[in-house]
Amino acid sequence: MGEAINIAGRQRMLSQRIAQSYFLKGLKPDSQRGETQLQRAINEFERNLENLKNYAPAAPIKSQILTVEALWRPYKELALSPAYKGSAEILFEQSNIILNQAHLYVSQLEKLSGTSKGEIINLSGRQRMLSQRIAKNFLALRWGVQDAKATELLYEDLAEYENVLSYLSESELNTPDINTQLSKVKGQFKYASKGFDGAMSLSEQRLIHVVTGTTDAMLQGMNVVTGQYAALLTD
Repeated sequence: MGEAINIAGRQRMLSQRIAQSYFLKGLKPDSQRGETQLQRAINEFERNLENLKNYAPAAPIKSQILTVEALWRPYKELALSPAYKGSAEILFEQSNIILNQAHLYVSQLEKLSGTSKGEIINLSGRQRMLSQRIAKNFLALRWGVQDAKATELLYEDLAEYENVLSYLSESELNTPDINTQLSKVKGQFKYASKGFDGAMSLSEQRLIHVVTGTTDAMLQGMNVVTGQYAALLTD
């Protein structure tokens, strides 16, 4: 169950990474990075979706994963279309809708787990998503997509990320390895935050590279932490 919560949590992250990658393609059409990220995220989302649909202990909530699947088909089709600003406006909205339904599924899995450890896996996994939604909203702003909404969500997410990071750091479940990893993520978040408050004197292209690279490091760090929490649930 811990691993299932972990995987379901990754779906939230992937929904945002897909949109982020699409926006990166639009901003840097001569770079292969956005396309490579996009294909990998789409492939993983589909693999995870099949695994979750076939996870027997979650049969009581299968209708929710089928809701996510129904949203996934048009989302994938749009994400694979050429990167145009008009399509990006729609993709931005769809990314938030599929995220909400994927999050609902994780919450239902957490309840099925019947343990407080399920909650901390959920919270830790949500940090992975936030790192990618922060990057998505940052790129949307650089491209001029949904400026008002992207600005609002960006600063909400930055505040939530910082608050949850502090909460996780104080958990009694933490092992020394978890605390070490969380400390690294704190440093990465502090550095990334400079890119949002104008503290970095960089060109537009360099700023995009630094912010997306640092949020990727935050994603990887929280992925390790979430796996460590998931292992506690199986102990």
